[in-house]
This record gives sequence, structure tokens and C-alpha cells, in this order.
Amino acid sequence: MESQQATHRDLETALIEKCWKDPEFKKEVVKDPKGMLERHLGKKLPTDLNIFIHEEDANTLHFSIPPAPGNAAELSDEELERVAGGTEFVAVAIITGGVAAGVSASAVITTKQGW
Repeated sequence: MESQQATHRDLETALIEKCWKDPEFKKEVVKDPKGMLERHLGKKLPTDLNIFIHEEDANTLHFSIPPAPGNAAELSDEELERVAGGTEFVAVAIITGGVAAGVSASAVITTKQGW
């Protein structure tokens, strides 16, 4: 990824993974997202760029609707889905307990569908 421009999704994925692995990083990025990302990326971000970090919990989901492409009115539903990457819903369930103490399981369910 060093020789190419990182996409929004690449940055988001890297950020989530880093937050899961490093609780101190997560605490700092929630407190000062732009400053922490600048330090992590090693470069200044545009001054007019706003970054918001929202922490989800088991009872809250956050969705982000990106700006529509400039030619959205001219694209078919199929073309729009390709641009947006479709609709992906990921549900993660972590179950602790079970028959023996210390037994845990996790499941990730992903469905892709149109609205």
C-alpha cells in the first residue's frame, strides 16, 4: 500500500485493527482523531478535513453515507451499487460461557443485498 494511495476503506480497516490491538491507541484516537492519524501516518492532513470517530457498542450502530458521485443521476442502480460496493451488513456475536468455564465462541455473519 506504500506505493499507492490508500482508500477510505483501507484506512478504516487499518484503524479498526489498530484500535482492537492497542487500547491506548484507541483511547487517543477517540480523543484526538485527526492528530492521532497525522502522527500514525507521519504527515499532516488538510486543515479543512474533519474526522469523527464514533465508538459502537452492542446496542448502537453507526452508518456513514458518503457523498454521491458527481454523475449519480446518470448511473443505473447496478452502476451505483458497483461504485458504492453494495450494501454489506456485518453482525458479530460473541458468546461466552457454555458447558465448561472459559469456553467462548464467536460468529461473523455477512450478507450482501440491495435495499
